[in-house]
Amino acid sequence: MQQLKSKLLIIIFLSLALSVKSQTICDTLPFINCDANEIIRFKNDSNTNNLIQKLTNLKSGKNESVQIVHIGDSHLQAGFLTEKIKQQLFQYYSNSDTIAAPGFIFPYAIAKTNNPFFFKVDYTGTWDWCKNTDQEKNCSLGLSGITVRTKDSIASICIKMQNQKYNDPLKYYFNHIKILHNTINHPGIKINGKNVKTFDGYSSIELQNLTDSFCIEISQQNENHFELYGIILGNSISKINYHSIGVNGATAQSYLQCDYFSGHLQNINPDLVIISLGTNEAYDDDFSKLEHEYILKDLIYQIQDVSHNAAILIISANDHLKNREFANLNIQKVNDNIVNICKELNLNYWDFYNIMGGENSIIDWYEKGLTSEDKLHLKRSGYEIQGELFFKAFINMIENNNMNVVSGPNKEYKPVK
Repeated sequence: MQQLKSKLLIIIFLSLALSVKSQTICDTLPFINCDANEIIRFKNDSNTNNLIQKLTNLKSGKNESVQIVHIGDSHLQAGFLTEKIKQQLFQYYSNSDTIAAPGFIFPYAIAKTNNPFFFKVDYTGTWDWCKNTDQEKNCSLGLSGITVRTKDSIASICIKMQNQKYNDPLKYYFNHIKILHNTINHPGIKINGKNVKTFDGYSSIELQNLTDSFCIEISQQNENHFELYGIILGNSISKINYHSIGVNGATAQSYLQCDYFSGHLQNINPDLVIISLGTNEAYDDDFSKLEHEYILKDLIYQIQDVSHNAAILIISANDHLKNREFANLNIQKVNDNIVNICKELNLNYWDFYNIMGGENSIIDWYEKGLTSEDKLHLKRSGYEIQGELFFKAFINMIENNNMNVVSGPNKEYKPVK
């Protein structure tokens, strides 16, 4: 009898454990509107169809790569959101490989601002910097939205992936290195002591073996600045190449101020461009809905001009409070603009604002310990939840193709309240 009771207790315990393990975000966080978690396609477009086909081919084992560029503000700079999306995409489209390419990176630490957590930066020499959020610009800017520069005769930058520190299934290794820099009076550039090939606006090298670290050595004999705009790290193994760019405080206007934005984007030749902007526009006391519409359209047109085959997906601004206590009434205006632009220009749309719970949902996220004290940014755990939700919506779009298409004169998309 005692043995029977023990077996029953074990069965009950295992059942409870499996029940807890099978719980989803939607079960544990009921304020999240999981029914709204889909990517809206307002009409079939060839670029999105091509993206879906390429990703479908990857899943079936065909050897072709997909380039994704994700630009945004402080929600992206730290890397928590994009790293969650990247790792899940890498795992989903990888058969047995345990190696992934880091993609586009920037040594934010040199500019005395927060660096993405997955790589470490060391440097020598005296550097200054400028950002696309500066009111007055005193240097050229590229896709990264930040430039670091030096006049020193000898300077260096060393970068190491933090593979040993984190337990991500796919580790970052690369052997293709491309440095985006200015073209005036090329300095001497070496990577790991080897000479690079220098072209108009960039230098590159292909290493014999995969590595997770490298050092750039810069030597110059004049008083001109060497300006660094970004670094692209790749390999021939990665099927998904995800390039993340974020600048604290950035708006759509910030990226329009970047001189080489178009050229660098064209260099990557993306299949998909994701835009995560709107929070800083909404936070502005002088916000103008009409001005925001025109500026965001300008950025989209600039992307389309050089990336003719790229699908574009826009993510709505998340709910937040102003000064930690007041609801921001501009958020809905920003997101209304985004929806209308996506409908007009036939772009894809992921409505994170309504998915996270809509107006004042940031309080629910805060009470669950998922946001920072400013009730504007999420904590790492919050961004990882957002990343998981986006990944699910994205894969559903790829696998179901036309299920979420909204088109026709009598079909209007209405955000879920």
